[in-house]
Amino acid sequence: MDLVINWHITEACNYQCFYCFAKWQKDDQRELLHSKHEIQQLIKEISLLPSILNTKSGCSFTGVRLNLVGGETFLYKHQVLNIIEAAKKYHFKLSAITNGSLLNDELIKIIANEFSMIGFSIDSTHSESNLRIGRAIKNIPIETDKIHSHIQKLRTINPKIDIKINSVINQINKDEDLTDFIKEVFPSKWKVFKMLPVLTNQHMIDDFEFYNFLKKHDALQNIISSEDNDEMTHSYLMIDPIGRFFQNSSTSCGYEYSSEIVTIGISNALEEIVFDVNKFLKRSKL
Repeated sequence: MDLVINWHITEACNYQCFYCFAKWQKDDQRELLHSKHEIQQLIKEISLLPSILNTKSGCSFTGVRLNLVGGETFLYKHQVLNIIEAAKKYHFKLSAITNGSLLNDELIKIIANEFSMIGFSIDSTHSESNLRIGRAIKNIPIETDKIHSHIQKLRTINPKIDIKINSVINQINKDEDLTDFIKEVFPSKWKVFKMLPVLTNQHMIDDFEFYNFLKKHDALQNIISSEDNDEMTHSYLMIDPIGRFFQNSSTSCGYEYSSEIVTIGISNALEEIVFDVNKFLKRSKL
């Protein structure tokens, strides 16, 4: 059973999705991924987590899946290659989430050969909706046909790669039907999130609207993994771009942070945040 750690390697992104929660307090500190030495230090600390949690919570984690998230994960190809090199030393499985806009043949080959899973963030197949959401560069919205083509190339190189789709449901896309696109892409899992109001309440939906979206896609229920706000809170192990654990604040908007992991050690940093291992196991269906 793998312990999944989500490392948000950068805040930088070429899209400007209005609901994006990838905004951290950094005080002008340099993001850790730009230092090969600090990458190696952080990866070494992460390798200790399964044993720490097994002792602390009676779990039976046997390895780590390090999930790279942004911002946009593949803005910094060279730095991602350094992470891959360091993670291999500890036999981590690797996965990533991307908006897919920067993928080319070179990156597709890297992903197919080095990652066990790749998730694509797709909220809508309509240009107007993507423009309003912010999934666009210079007013040119994401092309879902191009994402489909990338996925086909990935599967040609590595037929075993696990493809997932992530969608955040809000007032702009809550009435849309993504059934045809999901059937064409045929992911192993479609993660459907109710928009989490971490930094903004703009375009939020209520539970009934979220339920209606799920009901509209009932034919895909065998691959849908839906998460409301409560299920997401404290059920993820998340590391920010400067190497701190973070969780949604329980008292206000924004985040609560641990100290920097490479400075105080990962066991001490874990004590400084709330992580509900039972919610993690339930959400992961483990």
